[in-house]
Parts: sequence; structure tokens; C-alpha cells
Amino acid sequence: MAINLRNVEPLSSKSLLMEQAMRRHRAQNPGESEQMMDRVPSDYDWLKEDKTALHTLVGQMDSSIGKLAEQMQRVEALTDKSSLKLEKEQQLLFKQIRTLNNLLKNQVDVFGALERQLSDIELKQNTVLPQIGIGLVAGLMSAITIIVTAPWLTVLIEKMRLVV
Repeated sequence: MAINLRNVEPLSSKSLLMEQAMRRHRAQNPGESEQMMDRVPSDYDWLKEDKTALHTLVGQMDSSIGKLAEQMQRVEALTDKSSLKLEKEQQLLFKQIRTLNNLLKNQVDVFGALERQLSDIELKQNTVLPQIGIGLVAGLMSAITIIVTAPWLTVLIEKMRLVV
């Protein structure tokens, strides 16, 4: 006894397809339908199991989608928080760079003034004392520059490492 599935809608569920095929078969062969009905309940057990499995799968998928949506919301919140924090850090870094630029400009101005003062003073070529004085002044200026800029430079370098 073959069931013809050619006239059945192919996009329906298994149980609906089976019911349509059985109705058509009963309509075409009325005598065989009683014999077939004896076997139908055992044949439909797999459909009930499939239906239960599908309901369970749909429930699991809904749960997974809900968890995924929650995780996406958390990720979005963390991204927004990180963006704000990064923006504040960048603003602080730019302020520090401006401060450092101003300090370097002041240092250049001091060196220019020192150079003008030294050019005004006549130095004797063979005397060692004025050369030692120039060396001391230049060394002190370099030491002051290093002491003043070292904290900002370390912060700047650390921030650049974090950004990269």
C-alpha cells in the first residue's frame, strides 16, 4: 500500500503532510482505510516525539536568543563606557601635551635669553672659568628640563602604549 505524496503541499510540517496524504489515500481507496487505521496510532508516535522535540528546541532557541540579547546589551553598555573613558583619557593627554609644549616653549625662550646674555658678555678665549660657567648653566638647564618633563613623558609614553 503506497501513499502518493505528489499532490501534497511540500512546505508544510511532517504531520500535516502525512494527514493530507492519508486523507487523499482514504478518499481514493475507502476499503483500505480501515486496515490502515489499525496501524496509524503507532505510526504517529514519532510525530508526537518530533513535536515534543521541536517544542523543546524552540524553547531552547528562545532562551539562547534571550541570553544573546542580554549579552549584546552588556557589550553595548561596556563599549559606550569604554568610549567615554577613552575620550576622557584623550582629552587629558591633549592637555598634558599642551602643557608640555608650553614648557618646551618656555625653555626655548630661556635658552634664547641665556644666549643673548652670554653674547653680551665678552669672554676671553683662554680663560677656563667662563667656559666652566657656561657648561654649568647649560647642564643645569638640561637637568631642569629632564626633571620637569620626565613625569609627563612617562605618562605620554604609557598612554601611547595603551592606545596602540
